[in-house]
Amino acid sequence: MKKLKSLPEPLQRQILLRLGLAAVLFILGLASAIIWKDASMLLIIAAAALFAVLGIRIAYRDYIIINGICGDVDATIVRRRTKAILLCTVIGDKEIKLRIPLRQQFKKIAVGDALEIYVDAETQIHEWDGEFRLQSYIAIDKAEAVCYTNEVK
Repeated sequence: MKKLKSLPEPLQRQILLRLGLAAVLFILGLASAIIWKDASMLLIIAAAALFAVLGIRIAYRDYIIINGICGDVDATIVRRRTKAILLCTVIGDKEIKLRIPLRQQFKKIAVGDALEIYVDAETQIHEWDGEFRLQSYIAIDKAEAVCYTNEVK
């Protein structure tokens, strides 16, 4: 519990979301296994254990906070759902543009917003067509102000 409180709020949200999903799946899997007396319902309990492990793993891994300004927002044509963002940031002493495909639906991200991207320290950044691409992240949060000092924690 002490480790959870020392983490930034977006990472705490991700951990609690995954542990909450694990608890719901565990209860549903257990209830289904008891009601229908079917051993295949234990796969739901296994999925619950997987989500619990993924949630706990966030707390004990190193992560990097990438700070930057949203330079562009790619949205779908019909529903205007955000597909990807282009983050303008500084890594090392070099200013780069980092394209990040989004997993969740963010409607409130606009061009010019200051963002913090929480990334696992082992995540690779690939260069493609003159811009850099980040394929996975842990959490995204809006920042109060732009600070280009990217931190490793």
